[in-house]
Formats: sequence, structure tokens, C-alpha cells
Amino acid sequence: MHELGLCDALLKKVKQIAEDNELEGVNSVSLDIGMLSGVMPNFMADCWEAVIDGTPFAETKLLIRSVPGVAQCLDCGASFEADLEKLVCPVCNSLKLNPVSGRDMTITEIEGY
Repeated sequence: MHELGLCDALLKKVKQIAEDNELEGVNSVSLDIGMLSGVMPNFMADCWEAVIDGTPFAETKLLIRSVPGVAQCLDCGASFEADLEKLVCPVCNSLKLNPVSGRDMTITEIEGY
């Protein structure tokens, strides 16, 4: 489960941002997770609870938004919304696809005080 490592790195980044901006604390972290990233939002949520336990960020909420993935078929050129469970062109059934978006995980907002 690589989500645990991702949450550990996320917490380090949140700590750095809080220190750099002289925040007393952080209420929430908003995160966009692309559907083609391979990151499971429910695992991220569980791992976040584990990494913040016993830290000054123990009350910090992780707000996750899933972002659709877009792929383009290399055979027919069709662009379509895709996820890791359905990686086939809906037009020609080709498996030759190029991911266009939805492979990222991005911090979109940190609500601090």
C-alpha cells in the first residue's frame, strides 16, 4: 500500500507549509486525486488518520476530491473519460491508449489558522 508513504510525504509537506507561513495549526488539507493516478482515495483517508495520530496535526481533516481521468485512443483518436478499471476505448475497443489527464495528486488548499 503506497498510500501510507504518500500520506507521510503529504504530512511533511503540510508541516513545512505551516512553518513557512507561521501558522498555529491546520484545520484541513484539500487534495485532488486523479482517477488514473493509481492512488485509492479510501486508502489515503485511512492512512492519513494513521500518520497524523499523536502529532500536532491529529485534528487535521483530509478532504479528497476524485478527478476524472481522460485518455485518448491511439488507434481511432477518440478522447474519453477513463479510470483504471475501464482502460479500453469505448469507440473501437482498442487497448492502445494515451493518458491525457487524471494521473496527478495535487494539494489544492490548506486551511490554517
